[in-house]
Amino acid sequence: MEPLTEVDPVPVRVVFERRETGSPWQPVIWRPSAIEPAAADSPLAVRLTLDETEGYYLNLTTEHPSIFVLWRMPADDSGVIAEGDPTPPHALAVTASYNEAGRWMDGGERVDPVPMPEPMQSWVAEYTTLHYVPEKGRKRKGNRPSFMHRNEYEAMAERERAIHAPKPAGSAALGENPDRPGKADR
Repeated sequence: MEPLTEVDPVPVRVVFERRETGSPWQPVIWRPSAIEPAAADSPLAVRLTLDETEGYYLNLTTEHPSIFVLWRMPADDSGVIAEGDPTPPHALAVTASYNEAGRWMDGGERVDPVPMPEPMQSWVAEYTTLHYVPEKGRKRKGNRPSFMHRNEYEAMAERERAIHAPKPAGSAALGENPDRPGKADR
């Protein structure tokens, strides 16, 4: 029997924590603090896809597996909250993949981790175990530029050795190219 590649998404709700800072410039900060189960019609859901199995693996092998939350403030994308503004931020997306969260952050988004609930860890771990196949590393033969074929590299290395090898008296000086005419030949 083939393992399922498509699994139903798990609807979630993000709980945000509001904290007073005591700073006149930013009196309040918000942070996602937890993930909770939500109704089936929730706009947020943790979805598992075959393309992200490496990201799930990387997440699960950390000391504290997380769900990553992409979020914004409702009126102000800077994250600065006016004093006394009780409006909580809103989550736009959630993921269990380190790689996807990294791409979001590379795009300049605000992404924070929250602890992954234990039942979700088991679910993600089972999916990852069934589908994650580590990429096999390519073996390279020797330290050579990747754009050259092996025989071209060896020929170039031999020419370099010939140029820099000690020469008997009367031959080209160290460091001179034997293929170029010397000063006496010009």
